[in-house]
Amino acid sequence: MCARQGPVSSLSSRANWGKIFRVTATAGFTASAALHLATFTRFPPAYAAAIALVLFAGAFTLLAALIVRLREAGAPARGQGTIRIVEWRGLLALIPTGPRHAGLGVVGYVLMNLALSLLLTDEGVGSVRLLSGHLLLFYLIPMMYFRFVEPRLRDRDGPPRP
Repeated sequence: MCARQGPVSSLSSRANWGKIFRVTATAGFTASAALHLATFTRFPPAYAAAIALVLFAGAFTLLAALIVRLREAGAPARGQGTIRIVEWRGLLALIPTGPRHAGLGVVGYVLMNLALSLLLTDEGVGSVRLLSGHLLLFYLIPMMYFRFVEPRLRDRDGPPRP
């Protein structure tokens, strides 16, 4: 016989999905960094491109989940009606100073990688290096959101829960 469990609350289900998204974004960021470093080795560009495309699909899935969760969380927004703009400065304020500065460092590196990839590299490795560098940013955004911003929105500015 199976023990009957009560209904799962939407809050705990929501928190579980948040943890899944946070872990997935962290794993994607790590995989993107490893792939980006692999572009500086003899790793075949064709394999790197295939891995990058899979990571690209995962990043946009997480970004779509981020947008949906932002709307559900009642993130601060300006404007009226159906089209409202999220107050991103308010969301950035929810990220602690250290991770915010590290995030700015990643953004700076991605911009530098863009310039160097366009100016100095060949097409084969350069395109994969360019894409893998951008994947760092595409995974950083949901990683920061699901780790720092969403728990504070959920708790209404309480301390983040790991």
